[in-house]
Amino acid sequence: MLAYPRIQLRWGMRPNEIEQYLETLATVSEVVAPVAGTPVVLNDVEDDPVVYSAVAGRADVLCTIDSHFYEKSVREFCKKQHIEIMGDVELLRRVRSQPT
Repeated sequence: MLAYPRIQLRWGMRPNEIEQYLETLATVSEVVAPVAGTPVVLNDVEDDPVVYSAVAGRADVLCTIDSHFYEKSVREFCKKQHIEIMGDVELLRRVRSQPT
């Protein structure tokens, strides 16, 4: 994703910066097993495991550009779980603005 042309146009990360970023993500990541619940993404129930993985992992952010995740019902469900939904560019902007 970080090497996608549209991301490169915006951020211009060099390959070594992408590698360093991914290594950082790996050190703070956690593998979780989602527990299925009632359908959340009504227009594409195959997206529900993504939502439930975010819940199981106590995620702060669910990063996607899939329009199904921006439906009112999905946003409300995630808000109750304290999960913010945002796109990749918005997430990168936020990450870059954080002090190191």
